[in-house]
Amino acid sequence: MKNFTLITFYILLLTSMSFSQIFKDIKTKEDARKMYEYYKDLFTKETNNYENAWKYCAFARFYGFYFVEDKKLREKIFEEAKSAGEIAIKLNPDGIEGNYFLGVAYGSWAEEKGVMNSLFLAGPIVNLMTKVIKKDPSFRDGSAYMVRGKVYSKAPGWPVSIGDTKKATEDFERAIKYPNKAAYRYYAEFLLSKGEKKKAKEIIEKALSLEASNEPVIDNYETKILEELKEKAN
Repeated sequence: MKNFTLITFYILLLTSMSFSQIFKDIKTKEDARKMYEYYKDLFTKETNNYENAWKYCAFARFYGFYFVEDKKLREKIFEEAKSAGEIAIKLNPDGIEGNYFLGVAYGSWAEEKGVMNSLFLAGPIVNLMTKVIKKDPSFRDGSAYMVRGKVYSKAPGWPVSIGDTKKATEDFERAIKYPNKAAYRYYAEFLLSKGEKKKAKEIIEKALSLEASNEPVIDNYETKILEELKEKAN
């Protein structure tokens, strides 16, 4: 009865709230697992539904990234997220959610495989995020700028790949115009990698002064990393 009540509660959330509000109510690994399994089941039953596809992509990546510790299982879940996202943009090429979450899923999959084994995805991720920015630069608090900036900051430069520190800086500067701790964190990491401790410290302190976001799992994760970066910037 308890499990039935919880599942019913989450389904009601899914049908009555916006996507960011659904994330708001995910606080534990069990919450995330239920959302992942719910959309996996929904997508399996109706694979030609755009909303099912991008939400399966989003929740699979969310669950895998924040809660799954086993590397093989995490890779499997990221593969699922990637496949669902690819179907989403086939169903709706201009869908902002599908483009964004596919790009994020590509990024998580690439991190598991290693930079040199996933360079072929750098261009597609940048293209997906550019598409999101053109449609709505404020989507998820400017996260598309953050993701694109991360690619530019991590990928090797020409002629190997599309890495570009100038473009990375420009995107991170655009991203931190929004109250997005993750954007500040990636920018700080980038600055520290270049030895710019003073500016990195300013970025970290500003990030830690932001109000907590309405997505507690992400907010707690980013706050913890920012606190660790603060030590490195001193």
